[in-house]
Amino acid sequence: MGAQVGALYSSSSFTGRHSSNESETLNLMSVYGYRRDASLAESFRWGEGFIGTCARQRSRVLVSEIPAEYPRVASALGEAAPRQILFVPILFENSLVAVMELATLGSFTELQMTLLDQLSFNVGVIMNSINASMRTQELLEEAKQIAEELQRSEEELKAQQEELEASNEEMEEKAKALEEQNGRIRQQSAELEQTKRMIEEKAAELELSNRYKSEFLANMSHELRTPLNSLLILSRGLANNEEGNLTAEQMEEARVIHGGGMELLSLINDILDLSKVEAGKITIVPEDIQFASIVKHMNEQFSPVAKEKGLTFRMCVGDDLPEGLHTDGQRVEQILKNLLSNAVKFTEKGSVTLDIQRAGDGADLQRSSLIGLETVAIAVTDTGIGINESKFKDIFEAFQQEDGSIDRHYGGTGLGLTIARKFAHLLGGEIHVESKKGEGSTFTLYLPLGSARARSSQAPRPTASESTPATELRNVPRSVVKTFVPDDLKSIGPDDKVLLIVEDDREFASTLIKIARKRGYRCLAAGDGKSGLILATEQPVTAIILDLRLPDIDGLCVLDQLKHDLKTRHIPVHIISGVTEADTALPLRKGAVGYLTKPVRMEDIDGAFARIESLLSSELKRILVIEDDKKTQVAIESLLKQKHIEITNVGTGEAGLRQLKSGEFDCIILDLKLPDMTGIEWLSAVEKEFGSSAPPPTVIYTAKELTEEENRQLSRYTGSIVIKGASSSDRLLDEVTLFLHSVESTLSNDQKDMIRVHHNPDQALRNRTVLLVDDDMRNTFALSKLLKKHGMNVVIADNGEMALEKLRSEKAIELVIMDIMMPVMDGYQAMREIRSRKAWQDMPIVALTARAMPEEQERCMEAGANDYLVKPVDIERLLTLLRVWLFRLEKAA
Repeated sequence: MGAQVGALYSSSSFTGRHSSNESETLNLMSVYGYRRDASLAESFRWGEGFIGTCARQRSRVLVSEIPAEYPRVASALGEAAPRQILFVPILFENSLVAVMELATLGSFTELQMTLLDQLSFNVGVIMNSINASMRTQELLEEAKQIAEELQRSEEELKAQQEELEASNEEMEEKAKALEEQNGRIRQQSAELEQTKRMIEEKAAELELSNRYKSEFLANMSHELRTPLNSLLILSRGLANNEEGNLTAEQMEEARVIHGGGMELLSLINDILDLSKVEAGKITIVPEDIQFASIVKHMNEQFSPVAKEKGLTFRMCVGDDLPEGLHTDGQRVEQILKNLLSNAVKFTEKGSVTLDIQRAGDGADLQRSSLIGLETVAIAVTDTGIGINESKFKDIFEAFQQEDGSIDRHYGGTGLGLTIARKFAHLLGGEIHVESKKGEGSTFTLYLPLGSARARSSQAPRPTASESTPATELRNVPRSVVKTFVPDDLKSIGPDDKVLLIVEDDREFASTLIKIARKRGYRCLAAGDGKSGLILATEQPVTAIILDLRLPDIDGLCVLDQLKHDLKTRHIPVHIISGVTEADTALPLRKGAVGYLTKPVRMEDIDGAFARIESLLSSELKRILVIEDDKKTQVAIESLLKQKHIEITNVGTGEAGLRQLKSGEFDCIILDLKLPDMTGIEWLSAVEKEFGSSAPPPTVIYTAKELTEEENRQLSRYTGSIVIKGASSSDRLLDEVTLFLHSVESTLSNDQKDMIRVHHNPDQALRNRTVLLVDDDMRNTFALSKLLKKHGMNVVIADNGEMALEKLRSEKAIELVIMDIMMPVMDGYQAMREIRSRKAWQDMPIVALTARAMPEEQERCMEAGANDYLVKPVDIERLLTLLRVWLFRLEKAA
């Protein structure tokens, strides 16, 4: 062929029967005549270079005029560049097998190239045969390897079969053992099933027992409290000697009876407390309580008792303690009251000490919630009779004391420590005792300093209804006042300044509480008028901030009732309301100290507090009397004379204006007939002089008969007009003390009597008709006597059906006092029947029951009651509720 150099590139897929594609490569298979150092490409991609182009075109390619740097043809004698290169594709059955590259120093003739075309087919056949032979050899090798592997597998399988036979024998033995075990399990399952049935039966019996227990407690509460109710009411009336016909000895006997009744009530409450703890019905309500508050309350209660017995009462709080802890404050104080009362009772001489410290690492604490320094230890130590160590466990059992003789000598039920320990466990704490007979005792309450867990007793709860959180039993009679926002109700001391906020906006009420606390006030909050009136009556309120738009009673009605009640009329009331400015004069005339219209600025609130504080801090009250008659001036001075009142008398209007400009006065008494001007002209001059700043409250005191026009003109400035006459002195004293916010206790006896004539608290009850529904004759006798003494008309019914008949026949009935447990028709059904009649839907109903279970209040409210009280009746609370509801009816009418 005349070629000196050659190379053969085989196709990577020539063994296949498919057409070419871009992924194929042409790999160098062999060379001829090339020098060792010649650089040859090991492979070409499809279409790359002349080799790849020839493969793609499947036709020969002849290249002439080869560049000088192209690989040269070399021999021993020399080397030269080739003149032509020929690329020939080698095919087999239309598939590319290889590409052959030939180079010559001369030229390829047509005949040579034709010959190569013919030979390329044969080369393709030969190469395919070689490839098939090589493939066959490879397959033979693979088959041989597979045969060897199969042989090895057979041997392994045989070995595994032998192992499996041995395993099967072992499994048969295990199966027999398992069958025997299954038989035993079936027998145990049957026994477990029988045990389960027994447990279920016991659980059902326990559920039934608990239900009977709850029903027994409810019925016992009813049966004990019902006679106790009449006993306490009647004995209290006798002890007070309301008719004035009893001797001192008889009054003392009545007080003894009343005291015994109260002790019996305490015993009933203790028994119910213990039962509720055991039944898992006590709910813990965590709150932030200050150690200082605990010490203060304990000091107030036990310091006088210890002093009376000649004991030293000490209190100590550790310096390394935080300000307080987060737990149920009511339960903590209940535990400490029990421990301290025991310490005082069992100590004849020496001391009682309350010591609050951080527990040390050496304390032997059993409960997981108590961790060394993260625990507070509240210890009560006394120098009393002490306890034998053998009795440490017994004293925490119900109805147990140190021994029988002590029980007889000292009295008591033996329930206090039992309840205290159970309460301590509910709080995540425990009580330890250390004592030596004849030397004294130390009871230590350990509590976690961290957050108390609000959890109930873990005792079984038989029914879903019993798992509902229950209200503390002793709080049920007071539960008509619900917590509106968190306040200081439980931490008020005797010397605290107390601000009552009557406001239905929770956010604004909370804001006022924050501001007031910064000024040193303890705060009470009420979201409605009724709750506000009850708190004002029952708590030592110093000042009141009142909204006029309340959900239940108009704020002006609340202000009226506050100023008509001798217990509350002296309290400064500042109005902060959204009512328009056109109405601001009316509350001021009714006795409010100031008025702000919402929205208010911080400066306005500061001004309101400043006004209240100036009234509270000012011991001396100044009155300006503008009266030209000297005798009248003397009479007024005599009437109002008190240590803390300074009276300035002037005889003309001009002199009155000068005095008003030069000094501050708390009240003005003005005659309408003055030498230089009329009273109306004087009021007009004051309005021009002072502008928007309100002058002091003014009382018009005149003998002049007023015309309708004069009344209209005066009403712009004041609502207090006293016409001189037979009872004018009483009226004048009443109006002045209202504006001076004088406490009744600071008045003389004559002044008190004059005020009471105009502010008899029974006035709101007089000639009002109430329906008393109770099947117990003792209760109806005691309550009807009490209500009649306060001027009320009482209609009596002894069951719910009779109550409905009385309501139909007695149209004058305005309010219903409804007992719950009665024959024929009980109180629940009777209240539902009343609420179903359109004419009686708005009639107030006060539920009154001796069944003092916690869920009772909710059931009464659902049945239609407006309020709820537990027997024995808190008389003052009952009368307050009656006044509130009857006052509402009167204003609504």
